[in-house]
Amino acid sequence: MIYCIKCGEKAEDGMKFCPRCGAPLPEMSGAEKTHEERKRTAADGAGYFSEQDVKANKAMGVLSYLGILILIPLLAGDKQSEYVRFHMNQGLVLFLVSIAVDILDGRWFWGFQSWLDLGMLNLSWALDILSLILFVLMILGIVYAVRGEKRELPVIGQIHIWK
Repeated sequence: MIYCIKCGEKAEDGMKFCPRCGAPLPEMSGAEKTHEERKRTAADGAGYFSEQDVKANKAMGVLSYLGILILIPLLAGDKQSEYVRFHMNQGLVLFLVSIAVDILDGRWFWGFQSWLDLGMLNLSWALDILSLILFVLMILGIVYAVRGEKRELPVIGQIHIWK
């Protein structure tokens, strides 16, 4: 529903002119667009999940990207939800890759010191940069989950563990 700037009359979505005074109606901004309109106008190739699925499972989608908290959607999430399965898969891959990076860097992992320490080989800086990249991917995944977008994360998104 949009309103006429001149007289304040309500007008239906998609109308070009005010039904009361005939003045041109403003175009809707991106923030005012509904979920269905975003779905139709996605120019970047990103799909969207159903609005009901996103509303019902948004917390599980966000938790999927928060490290060990991936266990909550894995154990208690709605396995029938395409939204939860998609973000759970990406979060699981991200978590496993971050564990591998931590082990290679010789960090403490779940109470145990890693026996493999590539930090001694002057590769610690590269692993630290990789950890930063994984953190950025985590933030990106959370943003996609909150928006209800079906967009794969760069590099990690092509790996499918959970179907």
